[in-house]
Amino acid sequence: MASTRFGLLFAILCVVVGGCSSGRRAEPIEIAACALDRASEDAAADPMIMHTEYIPDSWWELFGDPQLTSFILTTFERNPTLQEARAHVMLSAFGADSVRANLFPMVNWGGDILREKFSETGLIPFVNPASTAPAAGGLPAQGGSGGIPVYFTQYETELTLAYNFDIWGKNRNTYQAALGQVQADIADEVFTRLQLGIAVAQVYYQLQIDYRRRYIAQRLIHNLEKFLELTRGRVKGNLENSLSIPTAESRVSDAKSALLQIEGDIAVKEHQLRAFLAGDFEEEICPMSISEKYLPAVPLPCDIPMHLLSNRPDIIRQLWLIESAGRQIEVAQAGFYPDFNITGLFGYQTLHLSKLFEWPSSYFNVDPAFTLPIFDGGRLIANLGGSEVNYDLAILEYNNLIINAVKEVLDGIAVLRNAEQQLQELKNKLHFQEEHYSLTNLRIAHNLNSDLDALVSEQSLIQARDQETVALGNTIQAALSLIKAIGGSYYAK
Repeated sequence: MASTRFGLLFAILCVVVGGCSSGRRAEPIEIAACALDRASEDAAADPMIMHTEYIPDSWWELFGDPQLTSFILTTFERNPTLQEARAHVMLSAFGADSVRANLFPMVNWGGDILREKFSETGLIPFVNPASTAPAAGGLPAQGGSGGIPVYFTQYETELTLAYNFDIWGKNRNTYQAALGQVQADIADEVFTRLQLGIAVAQVYYQLQIDYRRRYIAQRLIHNLEKFLELTRGRVKGNLENSLSIPTAESRVSDAKSALLQIEGDIAVKEHQLRAFLAGDFEEEICPMSISEKYLPAVPLPCDIPMHLLSNRPDIIRQLWLIESAGRQIEVAQAGFYPDFNITGLFGYQTLHLSKLFEWPSSYFNVDPAFTLPIFDGGRLIANLGGSEVNYDLAILEYNNLIINAVKEVLDGIAVLRNAEQQLQELKNKLHFQEEHYSLTNLRIAHNLNSDLDALVSEQSLIQARDQETVALGNTIQAALSLIKAIGGSYYAK
């Protein structure tokens, strides 16, 4: 009869548990494969994009710059942000190992030596065996060889065992959830590595562009100062109006102000780059011939949607967090079911050390038990609801990542193609200005133009070089942004 009642109670409990779940409301969205495939097809003929099956792990080597490679590898070795991410991986791994221990029996061995004195005037008349006098209260003496001593030393050792039968998978799912967190932290470390590498490359090339622009700005100032000098001479010779001098002086002042702005930007970017290196802020940064920089084609996966889902570290991290949150739901559901466990103890206890390990000194117990939650004030239902909301939040975060990833890739492709086209146009403009400057000098050689005309033509040439340099920097930054949007090669980790 009792077993029948228990079976009925258990069946009702199962129905109640099934009714407690509020259901998983959030659903993962599908990646916009059509838009990505269309963008990839449109960029098939672009010289800055290379369709490939393999994304190199060392993506920075595509730029063929040993100094950049050295800076990035140094950052990976020294930077505290990346070291912190690695420490989080170790911490979560140790946490998972701690959770894993719940899957196994716990066995402990211990012992103690107890020295104690009983009260001689308490409820039980303990007396010193050496005494023959009656105990307090007039009770007969219990001394002698058969008496209970007032002072005694007890020796004890025992072996204990405890095991929780994981019938409903609570411990296994908790362990799987912990492993999911480990994998999420590994993906986060990879993503941190990608972000740091891209950040170093971005600052490095911004710095190189500024070095080039500083040189161009210095050339422009030199040109404008010569132009001012010639203007003063022409005004003195009554060949020009005196108003031309303030205009020329203003242009010199503007050029010097622009140079100061560039030098300020250089100082800030040098400090930023050295901060990534986490050294002594004395690392040498050598200028390079950025105008002769070879621009590599950005490797674009043939199957972008699959690559984003399987290789972009932040998406991989979120997928593992979703897996972990799903396991936590199962852990919360298992809380409604009874727990079964067993504990056992075997040991020896004696007042005589020489008899400690004799059978008469042994003692043991075995204690199988179960606990069934009947009323907890709603705690289990709240835990289940909270775990389901956490799962929903993980799904929603994944959806946001998918939307942002698609946008970043589409933006990256569009911006890179546009930047490359602008760069080509400005290269053409620079070529035309170089021809114009060359023809002007040729006309001067034949006394068909003045030195003032040469300076004006050179100003246009210098400005065209500055515009081409800025466009080159924008193209490099667009390439780096697209590499970051693609996500690198997570599978190489």
